Amino acid sequence: MEHGKHKFKNIQTIPALLDYAVNCYGELPAIKNKNKDLVVSVSRRQIQQASFRIASWFAQKNIYGKHIAIIGNPGSDWLILFLAVVTSGNVAVLIDKNLDEQNIAQLMRQADVSHLILDSSLSSKAQHLKSVLDPDHPGMSFGEGGEIDGFFHIRLDETLNETSCNPNIAIHPDQDAVIVFTSGATGNSKAVLLSHHNLCDKICCILHIILDFTPGEHCISILPPHHILEVTAGLLAPLCYGATICFGGGLKYLSRNIKFFQPVYMLVVPMVVEGFYKQILNEIRNKGKERQMLQAIRLSNLLRLLKIDLRRRLFKSIHDVFGNKIRIIFCGGAFLDPELVKRFDEWGIPLSDGYGITECTSAVSCNLPHQQKLGSVGMPFPSPFCEVKIDDGEILVRGSIVMNGYYNDKEATQQVFSDGWFKTGDLGYIDADGFLFITGRKKNLIILSDGNNVSPEELETLLENLPLIKSVFVCAKKHNNLPMITACIHPDFEYARENGIEDIQAQLERQTTQINARLPFYKRIQKIELYQDDFEKTPLGKVKRHKYNTPSLASETLTGKG
Repeated sequence: MEHGKHKFKNIQTIPALLDYAVNCYGELPAIKNKNKDLVVSVSRRQIQQASFRIASWFAQKNIYGKHIAIIGNPGSDWLILFLAVVTSGNVAVLIDKNLDEQNIAQLMRQADVSHLILDSSLSSKAQHLKSVLDPDHPGMSFGEGGEIDGFFHIRLDETLNETSCNPNIAIHPDQDAVIVFTSGATGNSKAVLLSHHNLCDKICCILHIILDFTPGEHCISILPPHHILEVTAGLLAPLCYGATICFGGGLKYLSRNIKFFQPVYMLVVPMVVEGFYKQILNEIRNKGKERQMLQAIRLSNLLRLLKIDLRRRLFKSIHDVFGNKIRIIFCGGAFLDPELVKRFDEWGIPLSDGYGITECTSAVSCNLPHQQKLGSVGMPFPSPFCEVKIDDGEILVRGSIVMNGYYNDKEATQQVFSDGWFKTGDLGYIDADGFLFITGRKKNLIILSDGNNVSPEELETLLENLPLIKSVFVCAKKHNNLPMITACIHPDFEYARENGIEDIQAQLERQTTQINARLPFYKRIQKIELYQDDFEKTPLGKVKRHKYNTPSLASETLTGKG
């Protein structure tokens, strides 16, 4: 595989990437789609042939250099259409299918979308979205939901087994390939422009951190395809190292699909890890095996000091939850509690967390089992792909994985670049060993009148460990006309009911008092607000703070009194 990684360094465009994948693993299943009891496998060669046929059709229709939105469910169909768009010299505009039609239409206008490819299961949104397009450009549909009135239906099943010729459309490495929108966790989404070069160099980074992997082994990625982490690490990278990407209906069926496909690795977000952790702990408690589990962990840790690793045997029931073949779980998109990393490691399931941002084609750094520091987000990828430095506490990045800029927004682009360095807006530091640590988000900082700064993320991490809390964010809010550090909490009502907790507010106030006792006065949480309904979140589970924070308090200063 090392030789293959070396060859990949010279690949700078998506058509070349696809050629590489087919030359190395052409007949191996690239994707397995599971629908009820039926599993359909699609090889890399079939994916290439189908994408070439559609790319040739685009060329015949003189569709070149256009912004084409792809909105739909993850799977082989979505991947084929994505590859067809970018290999035909067009730009794939990736949009969240779960947004309502008004928000989707707004993003389409923002990105100057001229053509739309819509999953037929989203037919209810079709006519509104079509109104955004030029009347001369009929919308295109795909999928098993049937044809959409007024849309041209692309029948991908008819293209899989038909031979096709490479359209040989000239693609330059610096040519735009993708427009992907920022999550909107801190405000309006921005349209990020990424080139073929950006994508290919990110794949090269990923190939260098992949552990020993046997071609044909399974992986499961459940992130939405409009997210750049899924496009790079969940779809394009597995094509290049021989993995079979398995789909089976998303989060709803995740536990069942894991046991069916038996993946060796998964790409998930922290809320998925947290969900599995709670499920495992509840099962241990329900069986009355807490003490037995602690004894097994102590024994295992002692044996590991003697170079004896029995974790797969001692914690077999936990490995069975993940299909019994899992070797690593990659986790991105949001902060991952270091305690979860530690506990999963004790069970023999490495959690690899990292740090990334859309403008840097997803990941910037990554922890690995052989190169890890608890609490950090790993070491940055190497130069020339990526360089990281800290300027006045802010994380800055430059290198070939950094975006071209925000589409049609020169002012916003200029604001985030300084002498060629991209200003992430995230706060952190690099330790003496080169590991990157995140301490907060610059825009979220609560500024105290005594000059101290409070990072809401730091307090949220402490609160998220409480089982009575399902979702939380910390901000500055006025109470009785006084600004206070406030924890906004959506409780876990099911947990409260199962544990006989009637006064949730009082219980949380007691627990918060215990947390405050370990904090300096200026960081202490001064008020708790309970919310009946969960907070609006991004697809990766981050609370959309701007929806709840009072704008006037963004620059409010607090007294810092405990």
